[in-house]
Amino acid sequence: MTILEQLQRILCVTAAGLFDMDPDPAELVLDLPPDASLGHLAMPCFGLAKRLKQSPVRIAESLAGALAGQPLLKAARAAGPYLNLELQTAPWFQQVLRDQLSGDPGVFLLPENERRHVVVEYSCPNTNKPQHLGHVRNNVLGLSLSLLLEAVGHRVTRVNLINDRGVHICQSMLAWQRWGNGETPESAGLKGDHLVGRYYVLFARKLAEERAAWFAANGLDPANEQDLARFEKESQLIGETRQLLRAWEAGDPEVRELWRTMNAWVLAGFEQTYNRMGVRFDRVYYESNTYLLGRDLVLAGLERGVFQRAENGAVICELPGISSEPKALLRGDGTSIYITQDLGTAVARQEELGFDEMIYVVANEQEHHFKVLFGILGKLGYPWADRLAHLAYGMVNLPSGRMKSREGTVVDADDLLDGLAEASRRIMEESERRSDLGEDERRAVAEALADGALKYFVLKVNPKLNMVYNPEESIDLAGNTGPYLQYACARISSLVRKSGLDPAAVDHFELLGQPEELELLKQLALWPTQVKLAAAQRSPARLAGRVYELARAFSGFFNAHSVFDRVEDPALAGARVALVAATGSALRQGLALLGMRTPERI
Repeated sequence: MTILEQLQRILCVTAAGLFDMDPDPAELVLDLPPDASLGHLAMPCFGLAKRLKQSPVRIAESLAGALAGQPLLKAARAAGPYLNLELQTAPWFQQVLRDQLSGDPGVFLLPENERRHVVVEYSCPNTNKPQHLGHVRNNVLGLSLSLLLEAVGHRVTRVNLINDRGVHICQSMLAWQRWGNGETPESAGLKGDHLVGRYYVLFARKLAEERAAWFAANGLDPANEQDLARFEKESQLIGETRQLLRAWEAGDPEVRELWRTMNAWVLAGFEQTYNRMGVRFDRVYYESNTYLLGRDLVLAGLERGVFQRAENGAVICELPGISSEPKALLRGDGTSIYITQDLGTAVARQEELGFDEMIYVVANEQEHHFKVLFGILGKLGYPWADRLAHLAYGMVNLPSGRMKSREGTVVDADDLLDGLAEASRRIMEESERRSDLGEDERRAVAEALADGALKYFVLKVNPKLNMVYNPEESIDLAGNTGPYLQYACARISSLVRKSGLDPAAVDHFELLGQPEELELLKQLALWPTQVKLAAAQRSPARLAGRVYELARAFSGFFNAHSVFDRVEDPALAGARVALVAATGSALRQGLALLGMRTPERI
């Protein structure tokens, strides 16, 4: 049991005795006070006040008086509606550092009865282009969220639904048929997803040329909706694309063979990108196998009177309070639409996996779609519908502006990582850091820094917000960046190695007590709680913030004090080495939960 858990138990027993109640631990949350002079830890009393219908000021005063004489506490003081606690520092240092140095992952675990089976769906790219910066945000959010949930004891199943069919896929296929001359990834010297993406961009360019020529020849206005609809009806390229899609749906052998070949190129490229980013999945589904799911479900709902038949023959669902317009589930000709597949996929997943919760990591453009999806599943009577969640995230742009795949203005994930790795190598060479590293290790360190720069810069931002990704800023070794945190870990590893001490065998923690040492101690004491809170809030951004605060506290300590080399008292040097080693352990845990690597030497 950690010191914080012991304190929380003491608070529960004290509150129960004082107020004749059974307190909920969620009402007794310990955190850092806004000013270090107030104490080591603070507890707001608003939750208890609401439940007891008493003044939070009086509750804080009563608790402070009742806690006098507790062995763990030096003092308990009320400050308005807050209870401030000052701990006995020597036993506090000893337990917190030894708990952290033990590396016991059990400190993060929720009680057995609170652990769940959670399905996390993320990535879900189209097979007509390589993954770009927008996919990166999805990938790293899904990766970190999965790691966080696992850390607190949930069983996580990671799933990916590859969008491998439809008109966009056929556009790449048609462009390759018309202008590819049999080109392959091998003959082009390109990853397969990059080659197919080139033909997706080529199709868009050729279509733009055809559109411009058509409007010029017909003297019509491209801004006029009726004229645009006429062009789309008469366009040769659009017509051929639709014909290709119909042939695919009819199972045409030649079309299906080309589709399989080009999809295989893309999927092989995706796998390389996933491996480079440390992204993995337990189940991979393909839209070509799932797009017909849900049709029977909708027809059964129609029979039960859950859905209605519109005048045009479409099957619709009324969702008052969620959607002002009826939602179509089947077209008038009986064919499925996108939400039909999502309904069927959700039900099939529950039948296959038996999840307690499912989280969809999808851009915020789809927020209404998921509200409708969850509402329809609830209307169909599925009891797990209220355990579905949408982790929505905003757009990612570059300093130069918004990216567009069909115009070829996106930044591919692979190219971005290549550029960051090269920038990392330059920084290492210019600063003459680790000139003793061999070429293989230097390359591995540069790759780890590139990966960390990208992941951390994305994850530190609240996913609900749009963001601008600045590659140069993200790779900086100073400031709130991944490389800054990775370098802090490497520096700590170097200090512990050079000390020659075993941090786990150190004693004399009573010698620690400087303000910078206490700041590190408080951060470490709260560390397991912060991981649990980040998991409960489904928030890698919260975790990223706490990791940065811990690194800043270490920097403050390191700048103010020598760890061991200029410390005359060997016992103090040993205690500081243990403090630094415990800090490094927590930093590495945090970065690992963000999906980042921490090289021992940089």
